[in-house]
Amino acid sequence: MGELGASLAHEINQPLTAILNNVQAARRLLLAENADVEEVRETLADVVQDTNRASEVILHLRALVRKEEPHHILLDAGDLVRGVVPLVRSDAILRHSRVSLAITPGLPPVRGDRIQLQQVVLNLLLNAFEAMKDRPTHEREVVLRVEPDGAQSVRVAVRDRGVGLGADTVDRIFQPFFTTKSAGLGMGLSISRSIIESHAGKLRAENNQDQGATFSFTLPVGKQT
Repeated sequence: MGELGASLAHEINQPLTAILNNVQAARRLLLAENADVEEVRETLADVVQDTNRASEVILHLRALVRKEEPHHILLDAGDLVRGVVPLVRSDAILRHSRVSLAITPGLPPVRGDRIQLQQVVLNLLLNAFEAMKDRPTHEREVVLRVEPDGAQSVRVAVRDRGVGLGADTVDRIFQPFFTTKSAGLGMGLSISRSIIESHAGKLRAENNQDQGATFSFTLPVGKQT
């Protein structure tokens, strides 16, 4: 019950935080002289999108509690990842961070639950922003890569330029309630690993040779049923 409660709090907190950030941004825009109406419109559209996402997360958690079968369909991994980037736009602006995409064209489809997999990518991106918060602004770049991993898998990798992972952290980072954040619940990576494993994939973390860390997961190529 403790893990379920923490899971619910963590998953719902992401879209609610995004809603709050976007509402605050819209308010600042409206209070500014010569307010950019189009930018306000885009920000409010993000609020609607985040609200819908919160509803989807609740529905998926309800299905999990009821032990319903997950809704796995054939997915384009590149499109799935592209769909996450707008969700972190406000966070990226607030943290003075950038996201670069490197997607190999012509990838085979994977099979999975779109919302669950996007939650994993979203969580990894937000963690990457957090890892870079003390770096100089010009270094705060996250590279989101989607590429083949052999003939039967697709790899999604989130590479940051942050502080990297300590030796004692690498072995524990996917454990429930373990966190390096002062206000963290320690459930994000544990939930993410469970989601990827339920998709017959693997989630890994490693330090980069130059700077920062890379979190990546693999998904098997989907087959028509």
